[in-house]
Amino acid sequence: MRKFRYIAGGCLLIALTAAFCSCKKQGGSPERSDYIRVYASTADDTPLDQTWVSVKGGTFTYYIRSNADFSVQWQSEDMSWASISEPKNLGSGLWSIDISARPVSERVYTTVDGIPTGLYSYRYGVLMLTSKDVHLGKYFAVHQGFEGRINCDFSWLYGSRDPNDTYNDVLMSRWTAAQLNQGFTSTVIDGEEQAWVYGKEGYLRLGNGEGAGADLITPHTADFQYDTLMVVSFRAVAQSGDNLPDFSGGTEPIVPMNLASARAPMAAGTGTLRVEVSGGGYIRDLVETGGTSISLDLPTYDRNSPDFPDDMFDQGRFLVFIEGTDNNPITVNTKIRFIAGDMQNTEEGSASPVFLDDIFVYRIDQWLDEDIFSLNGGKSGKDNIAGGKAE
Repeated sequence: MRKFRYIAGGCLLIALTAAFCSCKKQGGSPERSDYIRVYASTADDTPLDQTWVSVKGGTFTYYIRSNADFSVQWQSEDMSWASISEPKNLGSGLWSIDISARPVSERVYTTVDGIPTGLYSYRYGVLMLTSKDVHLGKYFAVHQGFEGRINCDFSWLYGSRDPNDTYNDVLMSRWTAAQLNQGFTSTVIDGEEQAWVYGKEGYLRLGNGEGAGADLITPHTADFQYDTLMVVSFRAVAQSGDNLPDFSGGTEPIVPMNLASARAPMAAGTGTLRVEVSGGGYIRDLVETGGTSISLDLPTYDRNSPDFPDDMFDQGRFLVFIEGTDNNPITVNTKIRFIAGDMQNTEEGSASPVFLDDIFVYRIDQWLDEDIFSLNGGKSGKDNIAGGKAE
């Protein structure tokens, strides 16, 4: 019987014992005859050292060829995202094993070493096939997701939790030094004294609600210079114009402190957000025409939902893809700009607030990583992969 167990936590044992890694016997003798190898299919001649599984999750079958008895172990820092089956003996030194991975949409937001993780943040585990009797080992890495360049959940912001309550919102000009050191900036519109970006409880408001729009610009990121393809993941919704519900028939939901203004109808949002890349790179959908910006239609949140405001972003998850080319590569100066409204001042503008959260920018390795551009229908816009909601 083959031994089968999980190993959770700790280091992933990528640095292996010399005895297991040794491919030759002592004294410079010819290559050893014992082997454990992993293949993508029974027809493949080339063994694998690692694999990438889809961000959509699923069950993936791999094949093991070995002429030695071996045990199977799985190790990952986060044991919840993937699991393995017990190997199935197919005869003649061949086994199959299933690796089941959860989709990124089922990821719970966490912080690792002080860095927030988004739905598409990279995670991995190691399938360890070892035979102690003959000092033999095969260590097969399983990857999902992407390396993060910008990882921001805005948990460091404070203000009103309810989007309809502006009583405790904090203008960017009044943010603390620690908050400003996160590197996000905004443009002061001509005729205005300050940028109309507000901190709320764990998310942002763009626009002052009186007609002036606002933008948010990502921090300087030196590692962008190494990238050719990137994807920007974020959540955004427009201001809802719905009235608050009638509280007379049941439990009252969250009530803003500024009751007089909160109970009045709010102006409905314009429903659009423009995303622009500057300093190098194109919107991937628009590479052929040299496009550097794209407008997205935003949903509005439901003020009458029993889960409001916790669910306000549920229908507002987006992906925007960026590509660098030989004539316009992504550089250290590349920045992503989120623009709400027409950037006119209060007297001339007609914008109403847009709410923004969870900005994550990931690099995509065109040789190794999954191409989620095609997975999302070959276009930027609504996130059709994750479905817009995490647990």
